[in-house]
Amino acid sequence: MTGSFAIGLSAWIIQDGNYGEFEAGREYRFALEFYPHDLSLDPSTAQAPHLDPVGNAIYDARGVVVFCSESAWVVDFGIPAYQDSKPPSWASVNARVKGRVYVGVDPFFYFENLKSVRGMPDLFRQWLIQRIFLETTPWIESVDSRGRKLLSRDVTRESFKEVPVTDGWNHDNGHGHYVFQCELR
Repeated sequence: MTGSFAIGLSAWIIQDGNYGEFEAGREYRFALEFYPHDLSLDPSTAQAPHLDPVGNAIYDARGVVVFCSESAWVVDFGIPAYQDSKPPSWASVNARVKGRVYVGVDPFFYFENLKSVRGMPDLFRQWLIQRIFLETTPWIESVDSRGRKLLSRDVTRESFKEVPVTDGWNHDNGHGHYVFQCELR
């Protein structure tokens, strides 16, 4: 699969020391992690794996499961991505899947541990970061049933601004979320 992709990154990944700051116009090597919003078995066998963008690092996706263990699984969406959690009961190698996923930079699960798991495919790819967008969507404060304050983004006012480089410690008071416009090299 070639072309341009929107890939998400949360500031905590930089703060943990897993990566330095990212700069537009430079190349980086990393794996992709996916977070399913809704993912299920795909009864269609005619559809090729693909990622169709629907939002900022969110895709309508079709893929094939290429690896499963008790604690992680990998789906080839035309580009392989993993999830570091127990796969759904229906997931097995060669199962076809479809649904909506968020695609982000591997925080550390793959490069520190999963890459060494027997049978795990090589997920590292070289990426050119063409543009970096910092999420500027306002925060909303709410209170949960136990009286704890929660912060979430006001999805009705979603906004981003372009920045030349990440600043994981300072953007959005250390709570930054970025979307990289990337090209697979």
